[in-house]
Amino acid sequence: MSVAHTAVGWNPQKRTYDGVVAGLSVAYLAVFVGLGAWLHPNATAETLLIRALGTLALLMLHVILAIGPLCRLHPQFLPLLYNRRHLGVAMFVVALAHGVFSLVQFHAFSDTHPLVSLLTSNTRFRSVADFPFELLGVAALLILFLMAATSHDFWLHQLTPATWKRLHMAVYAAYGLIVAHVCLGALQSETSPVLASMLALGLAAVSALHCIASRREARADRE
Repeated sequence: MSVAHTAVGWNPQKRTYDGVVAGLSVAYLAVFVGLGAWLHPNATAETLLIRALGTLALLMLHVILAIGPLCRLHPQFLPLLYNRRHLGVAMFVVALAHGVFSLVQFHAFSDTHPLVSLLTSNTRFRSVADFPFELLGVAALLILFLMAATSHDFWLHQLTPATWKRLHMAVYAAYGLIVAHVCLGALQSETSPVLASMLALGLAAVSALHCIASRREARADRE
């Protein structure tokens, strides 16, 4: 006996889901870059794209983390849960693009290999203002890669559901690393309170949803 797996079992619902994700992502990037160019005419296209990709990946991660508790609170959110793994893979691709553009922008024009430069150019771990926040982003990206690479049902069966679930619970570690990456990186030089406010709001919303959903689940478990 054997179990057959296909790459992706496409159906109209999945096509619609992925089409909406792709459309909203492209629209966000276009609006962010366009608005950024208007507000900051001296900013380069590369810088605007790096910021757009980074904020988009962070926004997508907040949505992903909110889907689980939302579905426990109301069944109308279940269609979002159905293809959450697709959204997770899309988020990883956006985060990877952010990382690659950043690597090229800040580490590609020297005699040292870009990856070596990334890992060794800053070792001021005892400084808050100059902490090597890039390494936190690299660690988060590695976790997101493992999750995206094992998102298919093939790996769910090969790793066993328990092991697969433990691996994918690492998304919370990745989230913590990304929050620290932003706080020790972009927020150190960002003068506008918009990014900090949005990050704090997202963190509060995700935490509140998980707490509310856990209380409801605890009542059901006791019954």
